[in-house]
Amino acid sequence: MNASSVKGDTIEARLRCLGADSVQQVQGILYFVTFKEGEHEVSYSYNINGKNKYFLQRIKPYPLPEGIFSDEEQVVEFIKRDLKKFRNAKHSHNFAQFIHVTNMIGETTKEIETFFLNYNVDKECLDELTQELNAIHQIISNAKKRSAHIIV
Repeated sequence: MNASSVKGDTIEARLRCLGADSVQQVQGILYFVTFKEGEHEVSYSYNINGKNKYFLQRIKPYPLPEGIFSDEEQVVEFIKRDLKKFRNAKHSHNFAQFIHVTNMIGETTKEIETFFLNYNVDKECLDELTQELNAIHQIISNAKKRSAHIIV
């Protein structure tokens, strides 16, 4: 028995003690892929699950789950298109700020989760957050309408 299977068994036992209804061990394989794009790095991880489906996530320059794909060809095609978009976007004068804003959104998501899971949030605060997030969505919508669409 190797160390990772022992750790897996230990975690499974602890999760069952917490009341987990199901813990499934899947024979999956995890891959990390990195592309250097000048001073920037674009990286992905994907795993192949027991049903031979591919779960892909972009890790850098910011984390974003991309979805489940049926075969390796779909994964490769997605990454190919995604890299093409990043190669184009990095020429923008706003690229660094775009990355910063996107990372801020990720951090905000974590902060909101911590807030809601650790505090008794009142309705007034929830209404204010909802209003502010709706305003951000409206800003993005308006910006899309007045910006040229890039076809890559």
